[in-house]
Amino acid sequence: MRKIFSILCGILLPLSSLAQTTTPEWQSQYSTGLNKLEPHAYVIPYSSVAALQQPGGYEHSTYYMSLNGKWKFHWNRNPELRPKNFYQPDFAVQGWNDINVPGNWERQGYGLPIYVNETYEFDDKLFHFKKNPPHVPSAENEVGDYRRTFTIPAAWKGRRVVLCCEGVKSFFYLWINGQYVGYNMGAKMPSEWDITKYLNDKGDNVIAMEVYRWSSGSYLECQDYWRISGIEQDVYLYSTPMQYIADYNTTASVDKQTDGSYNGSFSLTTNIKGTGAASVNYTLTDDKGNKVLSEDKTVNPKDADAIVNFTTKNVQNVAAWSAEHPNLYTLLITLKDKDGNVTEQTGSKIGFRTIEIKNKQLCINGTPILVKGVNRHEHSERGRTVSKELMEQDIRMMKQNNINFTRCSHYVNDPYWYQLCDKYGLYVIDEANIESHGMGYGKESLAKDSTWLKAHMDRTRRMYERSKNHPSIIIWSLGNEAGNGTNFEHTYRWLKNADKTRLIQYERAEENFNTDIYCPMYRSLDHMREYAKRTDTTRPYIMCEYLHAMGNSCGGMKDYWDLIEKEPILQGGNIWDWVDQSFREIDKNGNWYWSYGGDYGPKDVPSFGNFCTNGLIAADRTPHPHLAEVKKIYQNIKSELVSNDKEITIKVKNWFDFTNLNAYQLNWQIVDENGKVLSKGTKNVDCAPHETTTITFPTANLKATTEAFLDLAWQPVNDGLVITKNDVVAYDQFTLKQAANCTTFLPREKQRTSYKVDEKTGELTSLKNGNKEYLATPLSLNLYRPATDNDGRDQFGLRRWREAGLDSITQKVTKITHKKDVTSAETEIIGKKGNVIGTALFTYQPQKDGALAVSVTFNPDTSIIKSLARIGLTFRMNDDFGKVEYVGRGDVETYNDRKQAGLIGHYNTTAEAMFHYYVKPQATGNRTDVRWVKFSDTKNQLMVAAQQPFQFSVIPFSDSVVDRATHINQLYRDGKVTVHLDALQSGVGTATCGPGVAEQYRVPVKRTTFSFVLYPFAK
Repeated sequence: MRKIFSILCGILLPLSSLAQTTTPEWQSQYSTGLNKLEPHAYVIPYSSVAALQQPGGYEHSTYYMSLNGKWKFHWNRNPELRPKNFYQPDFAVQGWNDINVPGNWERQGYGLPIYVNETYEFDDKLFHFKKNPPHVPSAENEVGDYRRTFTIPAAWKGRRVVLCCEGVKSFFYLWINGQYVGYNMGAKMPSEWDITKYLNDKGDNVIAMEVYRWSSGSYLECQDYWRISGIEQDVYLYSTPMQYIADYNTTASVDKQTDGSYNGSFSLTTNIKGTGAASVNYTLTDDKGNKVLSEDKTVNPKDADAIVNFTTKNVQNVAAWSAEHPNLYTLLITLKDKDGNVTEQTGSKIGFRTIEIKNKQLCINGTPILVKGVNRHEHSERGRTVSKELMEQDIRMMKQNNINFTRCSHYVNDPYWYQLCDKYGLYVIDEANIESHGMGYGKESLAKDSTWLKAHMDRTRRMYERSKNHPSIIIWSLGNEAGNGTNFEHTYRWLKNADKTRLIQYERAEENFNTDIYCPMYRSLDHMREYAKRTDTTRPYIMCEYLHAMGNSCGGMKDYWDLIEKEPILQGGNIWDWVDQSFREIDKNGNWYWSYGGDYGPKDVPSFGNFCTNGLIAADRTPHPHLAEVKKIYQNIKSELVSNDKEITIKVKNWFDFTNLNAYQLNWQIVDENGKVLSKGTKNVDCAPHETTTITFPTANLKATTEAFLDLAWQPVNDGLVITKNDVVAYDQFTLKQAANCTTFLPREKQRTSYKVDEKTGELTSLKNGNKEYLATPLSLNLYRPATDNDGRDQFGLRRWREAGLDSITQKVTKITHKKDVTSAETEIIGKKGNVIGTALFTYQPQKDGALAVSVTFNPDTSIIKSLARIGLTFRMNDDFGKVEYVGRGDVETYNDRKQAGLIGHYNTTAEAMFHYYVKPQATGNRTDVRWVKFSDTKNQLMVAAQQPFQFSVIPFSDSVVDRATHINQLYRDGKVTVHLDALQSGVGTATCGPGVAEQYRVPVKRTTFSFVLYPFAK
């Protein structure tokens, strides 16, 4: 009878829940799950102590079984059309396709990937639906049915078996061997069931999962990311004895002593479930395997849900955990039966650290830190599924680029990520999977609707319980962009009561009580200055998001950090964001490109365009140029030139929080304009954290040089987990001698130069040395650039440029004169609309050595032109001239508000190498503070210089092609390269979400005179 009843339950329960006469679970905000285990820390049994030493070591346990891999899969657009009894073991699925688990089904050929930012994708005419929480579309709600078989190992007989689904979006029902087990709502968080009673002791077992794209939970998962579905993270089984370690909670704090050492305090609470005489023991060992602490406790044999509190103990001279020194101890928890036999072992790495706000500052181990952070979405070609190898690459790259902090935006991450952060040293903000952005922040906000409290609390509690033992997590976040109200007030209070060792933040709380940190996003420098002046606040100012890195971006970062380093209450922030959320696709012609919102499905698919592509790195982890700027400004050793007289004096500030500079070697050299080393050496510097010291260097004989530079580079004395002795962690450059006139770098050999000027336009149409023509198109004035993503949103950017017609200007001669070899052309500058927008005087003057000096005075009509992208000259050359040599800042793309990463030096590159393939093509490749540049083919060269340092770029496409292209597969070559020689060019700013280009980095709209000297010659 029991068997029949179980079978009926397996059939009737899910069918009744899905019947249209009643509200299905996936349409209710109260349905957080059924029959699941209570949330808890990871307690997967380890079969060896050695497995505890590495992240993910539990996967090698005898009592762990992965269910990742190929599953049978069936997809339907309408739930009513799903195979309703597919979960029965005798249901034939051999005709179904295979799908990879984990992995979103939209990345495997099913359904429609949709990218939107702050709206609900289903709130659209495409789905014939208007948002109406908790309801989501029914007839057009995609359903994925998953099935596979597994066999329980013989060693698991008589033991308890748990199924864990780490992340399934957004709702699913679960069956084992045809029996209904339960359901879960809430992606990105583990859901577990004790499935022991459903299993066959021998032979195959059938697991079936019915996954719904949308559910009421989708109203809390309105994150700025691709809206995609399916089993996103690992599915696995683990086995425990019938009496088992159900949970544990550690507290490991430190107290800094006057001598700089730390004393630690350690406490442990365990939860043992199941009856029987038993004892539980823990052992804490250091990194060398030495026992630090140990204690045994007896478990009450009659208590089936025993809480065992161990004695709080002190540890003298403990090795404290921090991002700089991620010292870890190994905690092994052992359960023994009445005879003293080991029945189960689990545990984790723990770190001793204290988190607090002291003197209005976030402090770790008693020391105020600076947050040099990034926001990180989980993203790969598979969607939200990120491999361990890719996570390891992410954390290596972060450490190599001086990043010390990551915000898990905007949901809890794969558990392996936190293990890596523990091991390698990254501070973490763990964020609850709550964002109801599409409901706004007003009266409709779900934060204010108490019927959603259960859902808010469930997600908050599940975040905390699973990750509470990770030392890297120093801050909990209640969620993101979900308004503020009673629900977040309740979750804040619950978290503060559950965890008294960490801080809590929530951006939408602003300065209300339910945030410990003031954590705004994308605020101006003026806003930061005003906060720093206030005397009525006790909370540190740490930006949860800033420096929006979309396209060619991150301008003005140095200004942020000059202010942050000046004001103690300003403690940094997290850049938005780490990685582009784009996918590599192939068009019908076989050309690849990066996709973004709107690239899939019908024309009217909901989309927020390429706003998902704002990473410091591309989706394939190729660095964008602005990552170099981040590394430079985030560096923890910063210097300034004090004097350069009889000897060179440098002031050095140690911005490390816990590391003396004697852990690094300073390599210094003085070089001339050609990169020749005039003198060099090494120094070992003793300087405590947060202190300043001065260093002196002997000066070199600079009489024979035109320019000279002091280069400093700091490298570790010893190899670390990621950073090696060969890595430069910080560098600076100081100009010791600068050329008064950079045209002196030009050769002086006499050339047979000739030139022609168009009598109607005043443009230079020909430049020859002998019979060799150097110009493929005329040299003309240029005031525009192919718009960056930021230009499109900057109030002084693209809109004003196009209103003035700068994107297609022409020149019309009003007067031209020829005096000997000198040609002067007075011209009107005609905008795209055919109106005069300014005047320009061009003067072409041959030099004795065959060079041609081109001088321009541009006078804008300020009633029309309100903003300029650049002031300079442009022309095209045959792409044979694609070899580039220059002296200036490099060899990385720089702009006047993003050039700290570039060192002035002598570089060789190509037009192709200078072009960076942003997801959406835009202006790129600029170099600043250039002394001279040379464009070469196999026999001929064109060298350009100016009296003062200038900017240039050369790219393998025309500007118009770049400006029109929306994806990189739309770029095409025409056998020419495009050269820009700029006297001035606008910075890049961060206007896509944040401040635009600051005034000091914009091009002044006024009369401007500039000149270049062009020197064509044969090698």
